[in-house]
Amino acid sequence: MHQIPDTSVQARFANGFARAIELICPGCNTKAMFEARPWQEHGGQVVATEMTCTRCGRPVLLVQLIDDFNNCKPETLFTYPAPGGRDCMTGVQHLQALSGPLARTYDSAVKLYNHAEWGPTALTVRHLLEGLCARLLPAEKRDLPLPRQLETLPRDIDLTRPLQDISHLMAPDGAFGRQFEDEAAIDKVTAENLLELAEQLIHYLVVLPGELAELKSRIATAPVPLRRGGSVG
Repeated sequence: MHQIPDTSVQARFANGFARAIELICPGCNTKAMFEARPWQEHGGQVVATEMTCTRCGRPVLLVQLIDDFNNCKPETLFTYPAPGGRDCMTGVQHLQALSGPLARTYDSAVKLYNHAEWGPTALTVRHLLEGLCARLLPAEKRDLPLPRQLETLPRDIDLTRPLQDISHLMAPDGAFGRQFEDEAAIDKVTAENLLELAEQLIHYLVVLPGELAELKSRIATAPVPLRRGGSVG
C-alpha cells in the first residue's frame, strides 16, 4: 500500500470520502484523474473502493482509515499499486547539507517527474549533475563539459574515504572496536548504530554497484525515441 497526500483529492462525496483523485497512473504513466466508486466499510476501521484511470481505465484499489464516527482520518489514504510518481531519495538531507540550491534542484526534478513533465525533468537532472560537479570539483575544472567533469570526479574525490573511516571505527581502539571486548555491555543504541553501519556499507559496496549495472543495462537496451519531425527508416 502506498500513502498519498490528502491534497491529491480533487473532489469528495457528501460523506467526505474521496471521489476524484489526481495521480500519475501506474498503467499509462500519465497524470490523470481517477474516479472512485462508492465506498464500502470493512471492520469498522477502514473503508475501501476501486477507482479507475480516466485515460486508460486502469483499476486501482483505494483504502481510507476512519475514526469511531466514520470520518476520514487525516493523511491515511492509501492506494495499491503505487502511483507512477516518485518519493525523494533516502538521505536527501545530506544533499541539503552540501548545498541548499542543489537540494532544491533535486526537489524540483522530483516534482516535475510527478507532474509527468518528462522533458523538464531530464533537463533539471542535467542541471543537478552539473551543479554537483561544480560543487565538488576544484575551480579550474568546473568549465569542462559535463562528461569530462564526471570522468574527473574519481580523481578529485577520495571515494575510498568512507571505507577508511569504517575501518578506523572497527579497529581495536576505535569507537566500536573497544565495545566488542565486552559483548554484554553493548546497549541498544550501539547495536542500532552497528546495524545501520552494516546496512550503509552493504548499500555502498553491493546495492549501489548492482543498481548502477542494472540501470546501465536498461539504458543500453532502451529504444531510442524519434526526434520531433523525424521519420522511420
